Amino acid sequence: MDYQQKYSSQLYRTILASSLFPVVLSFGVWFAIDFFLEIDTVIALATSAGVGIITSITVSVITTSKIRKPTNLLAQAVSYASNNGVATAPNTEQAMLGRELIHGLTLQIYNLASSSHVTDDIVDRSVGYAEEHTSSPTNNEHDVAGTILNNTPTPLLGISSDLTIQNANIAFSKFAGVESSEIVGKNLNDLLELAFPGDETLESWTASQLDNSVVATKTWERVRLLKDGEVFKQFDLVAGYSSGNSTGTDFIISFFDRTDAYTQDDREVSFVALAVHELRTPLTIMRGYIEVFEDELGPTLNAEMQDFLSKMQVSAQQLTAFVGNILNVARVEEDQLALKLRKENLPSILSSAITDLQLRANVHGKTIELTNGENLPDVGADRISVHEVINNLIDNAIKYSGNSDKITVKSFINSDGLVQVDVQDYGIGIPASVMPNLFQKYHRSHKSKVQVGGTGLGLYLCKALITAHGGNIWVRSKEGEGAIFSFTLLPYEQLSDQETSGEDGIIRGAHGWIKNHSLYRN
Repeated sequence: MDYQQKYSSQLYRTILASSLFPVVLSFGVWFAIDFFLEIDTVIALATSAGVGIITSITVSVITTSKIRKPTNLLAQAVSYASNNGVATAPNTEQAMLGRELIHGLTLQIYNLASSSHVTDDIVDRSVGYAEEHTSSPTNNEHDVAGTILNNTPTPLLGISSDLTIQNANIAFSKFAGVESSEIVGKNLNDLLELAFPGDETLESWTASQLDNSVVATKTWERVRLLKDGEVFKQFDLVAGYSSGNSTGTDFIISFFDRTDAYTQDDREVSFVALAVHELRTPLTIMRGYIEVFEDELGPTLNAEMQDFLSKMQVSAQQLTAFVGNILNVARVEEDQLALKLRKENLPSILSSAITDLQLRANVHGKTIELTNGENLPDVGADRISVHEVINNLIDNAIKYSGNSDKITVKSFINSDGLVQVDVQDYGIGIPASVMPNLFQKYHRSHKSKVQVGGTGLGLYLCKALITAHGGNIWVRSKEGEGAIFSFTLLPYEQLSDQETSGEDGIIRGAHGWIKNHSLYRN
């Protein structure tokens, strides 16, 4: 997530709300007086204008205070760092706007101050030593890092380029459930078992920054801390990098505990999945009866009855897809979705998926056109999962194609040598404000979710499945001009010998490798 963009959005909404509220309130007061009290119009207008002025002043004061708070916290952080910890450390949790951004900038200020004034022997200081000295802050430069770290309520780590922990604050010790004496000097991977939601882990990101960046920041959401194979914490993680740090602390890592919120989400999904699972048996029976009716009675029915039967079959297919999505999302969240990647012919998968969806498209007056590029190589894919991705993308195209009657599906080799699939509709398009969060769970456009049914899980599941294949998925769209959803799959021949050596194919999970963790962690 881009926290600067998030802060800008929060600022825009706050200013807009503070501007509109006095106007709306004034109009409401005028309407109430004029309609219910039947007072002279001039008096009603004067009263409403007075209410509007008073409200504007009050809202301006409150809004100004909210907007100034982040800059005040930054100024306090600068003062704290420049005075060697004598001033009071700011509590970034007080920021109602841009909390994550201010926290990240504050960490960079501390990091820069530490690298400028703190000598190399801070690297060897343990957390226990820092705890002993933070009760009585002094002007000694050697105590600045420990003082800053331990006065910060957010769990923090300072690590070197080889992921050795150089510093940690008291909040981290409590967060991770690890004794202070067991932290400093340990390798991060040896101390914590972290499960990231995608292929880019903290380890891979830190390695790439050492060669390519001077200063960088990276965020992850829904990272899991495991203990004995069980989820111990769920959190958002922010990592900051600054090269050339003389203390050896190249990366500052902060942990935002979201265990309660994310656990509640998981419980909701698990409960729904349990309920939905009970639908599978009666749904399978229902689809079987529909197929029997279609085979045995279809030729004898009139056009209207055949139309009813077709709509029944489409509804059964849609419900089957819904059940599959819910169950697979639950498996993704619990890291129990295992995919078997085999050598597959992509045009065959696409043709099969489109054949299954053609009836539904016909019922809605749509046609699906498939174009396969020449000489497409076989891909490493889990056939059922790719089929499900295609189903979700075409299903979305049917829903959002509006008055357009055409949906196109294309497969080809892109400029990176990957096999790419485009699913294009020519309908209502996607608002720019929706695009950044489109692949997040439960996220749907407020403009269309009332008119178009859905769970907000289809694209989230598509991203999880394509990521597990080692591919990417993205969208290009302009409101009113349709959308193109694209994803890539690796040609089977590009997979290394190590990855394809198993007799059962390549076993991957939605959160990374299952069979071979060495490809995920060194």
